Amino acid sequence: MNTALIFSPCANPTYMPLGIATLSAFIKANQPECNLNILDLNIVTWNYFIDNQNEYINIKRFLKGLDGNFFDEIQYKTYHDLWKKLLSKHDSYIQKAKLYLEKNILHDELKVLFDYYSKLILVNNPELIGFSVMYPIQILMTLAIAKYLRSVIFEESDFDQKKNPRKIVLGGAMMSALYAEEILITCPFIDAIFEGEGEIGIAMLCDRQDFSKIPGLVYRTQAGISRNRKVDTLSLSRIPLPDFSEYDISAYLNPEPVIPLIFSRGCKWRKCRFCAHNFSYSGYRRRDIVKFVEYLSKVNRQIGAKHFYFADQYIDASDMKLLAHEIIKQNLKIYFQIMGRPMDDYTPEIFALLYEAGCRWISWGIESGSQRVLDICFKGTSIETIKKDVIQAHQAGISNLMMMILGLPTAGEEDFKETIEMLDDLADEIDTVNFSSFQLFDKTAFAAKAKMFGLMITGCEEIFSNEYGTAHTHRLFYKEISADRTVKPPRSPMEVAQINKRKLWINQFKGYPVLSCEHYLLYASYH
Repeated sequence: MNTALIFSPCANPTYMPLGIATLSAFIKANQPECNLNILDLNIVTWNYFIDNQNEYINIKRFLKGLDGNFFDEIQYKTYHDLWKKLLSKHDSYIQKAKLYLEKNILHDELKVLFDYYSKLILVNNPELIGFSVMYPIQILMTLAIAKYLRSVIFEESDFDQKKNPRKIVLGGAMMSALYAEEILITCPFIDAIFEGEGEIGIAMLCDRQDFSKIPGLVYRTQAGISRNRKVDTLSLSRIPLPDFSEYDISAYLNPEPVIPLIFSRGCKWRKCRFCAHNFSYSGYRRRDIVKFVEYLSKVNRQIGAKHFYFADQYIDASDMKLLAHEIIKQNLKIYFQIMGRPMDDYTPEIFALLYEAGCRWISWGIESGSQRVLDICFKGTSIETIKKDVIQAHQAGISNLMMMILGLPTAGEEDFKETIEMLDDLADEIDTVNFSSFQLFDKTAFAAKAKMFGLMITGCEEIFSNEYGTAHTHRLFYKEISADRTVKPPRSPMEVAQINKRKLWINQFKGYPVLSCEHYLLYASYH
């Protein structure tokens, strides 16, 4: 079967899509007769915008290391405004895509871009067109492209739609954060949606198996919309590591390759009451340590990549110790980032070992500086452990990024004060802080017992509406219920405003002037 696997716009132009690289490797191993077209429409779009306007050429050359010193922070900062302008250009096309979905109004600029996409997607005359959607910002463009593709397919004079119908299927982490039935109702041009991990399903589709047999698939039938059983948990020993050979690495806006990988799937803790990340995974499991490091070595040799971004939900201390030992044993000279959950079993010896192996940055899932709020969230950690781990990581030479959530359920002024105090106490050890507002998602523990945590759900987020209906995400809107039973708006905007007033305080951290996580890793490695 001829198949096109597509990563949709719009994500950062520094990110090489991990999902379709992994699916590609699985298909090649299990359906070798399948003719694959792997297409990153996201980087295609960025280069399309940049190459068609002279004002953007310099930022492209600089970020790819062709002009100037990429690690000159002053020179790097001069491109922030152009980067923001490029992002706003993407936003304008997303709004045009929404108009096309809602009112069938196709803007001339969007049509030109979609014509360009269509030629790239249909180059191998695919019977199966699969879109990988990872981020919320990608969904409107994905659906609009699919709608336009369907119109192009029906207009083809040399293609008999009834005898050999092309299928358009959506998958990726974002699809587990939407209501699949709503998407299929509002988007009749979509044939099916994968929920959960897609390797088994995509291989079965490439084998032309019937929709009814494919686990994790939600699809349209003559009788209505059908939903198959969930996907079985597949051992990572059966899933090949990603194949990046189809990518033009030089197309990405990095001075050298930064390769995304995951050592494990799912979350080993899996108890945080706010977390919706686990819905796209079947369960926690990890890869074989030796084989994983051998793969790192192979990628390092083949494409010269020495920077790796580990996108696991987190890797615990015991596994990181084993990984570090094996990297050192194989004499592999690389640099990498990990997501970390503060735990007691991190020690100065483990951090020193991680640094020796090439770890240069840990993104810590901290969330709050209030022990009471951490306990409410069921984080399973303590303020003392957080401080210990951050200080010891810094002493080992590893960059610390603190990921904080503002306005968590039941949080008050005293909890916010304790968070600020914790960050102040760790100011010398922190490189930067990422603040995000608390968002309530359907099917999480906080949503399931909303009243217990002082939340009154008022609705859910709408993506778009058209003549067929309305599509929503799992994000819920809510108000807070005070102890005296009065109802008030969410606290998070107020905390954001307070943080914004402390800009001078925020600037005491050493955070690099980076535009993306790939650049952060490069800067952390350089420094």
